[in-house]
Amino acid sequence: MNGWTMRTGPTLILLLVAVLVQAAGNAFISLGMKEIGAANLGMADWWILLRMGMTSAWLWAGVVCLLGFVALFAIVLSWADLSFAMPIVSIEVVMNVAVAAAFLGEEVSLARWCGVGLVAAGVALVAGSAGRGRKDAAP
Repeated sequence: MNGWTMRTGPTLILLLVAVLVQAAGNAFISLGMKEIGAANLGMADWWILLRMGMTSAWLWAGVVCLLGFVALFAIVLSWADLSFAMPIVSIEVVMNVAVAAAFLGEEVSLARWCGVGLVAAGVALVAGSAGRGRKDAAP
């Protein structure tokens, strides 16, 4: 797609917002599931889990955030190629680990942080290719 351009500023900003919304949603779902307790895989247990989940404000907040992410990502895909947008969204790995450590009190090992650093480096490489994209993109 050489020579094709996209408006990278709005695209990257919307991707960042989408990733933040997704990280919040994942954190809310984590809080909700910790509130409910460990899930069992028996069929009867699924109904109990579903009933408990329906009353969890944390789970509902997580679902709303993740639906918001899907809507924002769909808008981004109307502006940019999937091959550009999806790797950028991988920064959510960084955000999720940071949120887990900072707000959920999870201990993150050095090995995990190193892996997160590799993901961040990959995202930086893809973001550097932002000048190429869909020629019909118009945010």
